[in-house]
Amino acid sequence: MPPTSRLRRLPPVLVGLAVLAVALVALVAVRAPAGAEATGLAVPPTPVPPTFPTATGPAPGPTPTPVAPVCSPQGLSVTAGEVDAALGHRAVVLTVTNCGSHPREVTGYADVAVLDATGAPMPFTVVHDSTYTVRDPGPSPLVLQPGEAAVTGVSWSATVTSGGLTEGQALRVVPVAGDVAQVLPVWVDAGTTGEIAVAAWATELAQ
Repeated sequence: MPPTSRLRRLPPVLVGLAVLAVALVALVAVRAPAGAEATGLAVPPTPVPPTFPTATGPAPGPTPTPVAPVCSPQGLSVTAGEVDAALGHRAVVLTVTNCGSHPREVTGYADVAVLDATGAPMPFTVVHDSTYTVRDPGPSPLVLQPGEAAVTGVSWSATVTSGGLTEGQALRVVPVAGDVAQVLPVWVDAGTTGEIAVAAWATELAQ
């Protein structure tokens, strides 16, 4: 009679459960991504912060090209300073200099027009009055000796309400009646107002 085995045979049901457990462990090991922890759990992906478009401000206005001062036949030269801005208002100082050899009278107001990019006059209204940025002292007798200068302020508002924008690229300035025009590169961003104000010539800007 053969010797009785010291190991008892497992029931078929237990054998099946053991095989299923081994298969599940193998499946988890295969599906675990690289970088998994020792516990067998997958490491969650590193969150990527969202990106937002960079805010940009309004495009700056064109930078006027400086021009060399010219001396007119009447011995007057006109130059323009930088445009100053304050709360939607703009102003530029014009300086007239006696570049001749004789005294020159510059009493009153310069004849100023706004030009477009082609050099053509734009339909701006020109007034002689004080504004938010420039005080008009009114005309008074003023004679410049050779080398002396006088100033005036040209101002406008950049207010936008309705209608098309009125933006000029230069100012055409006739310093006194009968003289020739001198063109100065000044960007006039007058919004939708279509108006500039010109003060009278004076030895200094009125306060």
